[in-house]
Amino acid sequence: MRLSRGGGRRPGKSSTRAEILAAALELFATKGYSGTTMRGIARQAQVDPALVHHYFNSKDGLFQEAVSSRIDMSNLFESPTDEKPEAGLRDRGARIARTFLSFWEDESTRPALIAVFRAGLSQEAPAKAFLDRIEAALASWLGRVAPEETERTPVFTSLVTAQLVGLALLRHVVAVEPLASLDFEELVERLAPSLEVHLDRLRRE
Repeated sequence: MRLSRGGGRRPGKSSTRAEILAAALELFATKGYSGTTMRGIARQAQVDPALVHHYFNSKDGLFQEAVSSRIDMSNLFESPTDEKPEAGLRDRGARIARTFLSFWEDESTRPALIAVFRAGLSQEAPAKAFLDRIEAALASWLGRVAPEETERTPVFTSLVTAQLVGLALLRHVVAVEPLASLDFEELVERLAPSLEVHLDRLRRE
């Protein structure tokens, strides 16, 4: 996380808006939606509070823009291998785990995901739309990776989503050990077989 540079104010400039968004996302991810204030964001970005209100009308609007600046819902969970249908026939458990979790491991997208889910856990309304869109994007992607399974039963999508999201929350939001410090490759290796169980059961039904 970027550390605050201390007190003081400075005038607006071309990069100020981006710096405010970065500061806001950092605070939303660490303090949650309720614990973050417009004045606190201004202090973190080292700008006059009036400048934050100049660029963003409300905390809700700032939250929406900060998250959108890091997460592109149009291609969330996409990967080059998804363009090849045959790629979904092998090691799907590992592919599902790796693709989803890689967004949490990526420093450019992790703060936005943490901010959304932390706010969602607190039942904050601004996060609801993002949570719904993330779940819809995941369900859509799973439909492409394992089309037969998702068409046959929505239970598959629900179980896989619950497992992936639950693990991500424990690892990155709640920071439960040893999940929080487990090597990423080992995490994927351990998670993949449990996802394959759902796939194998559907193949047998």
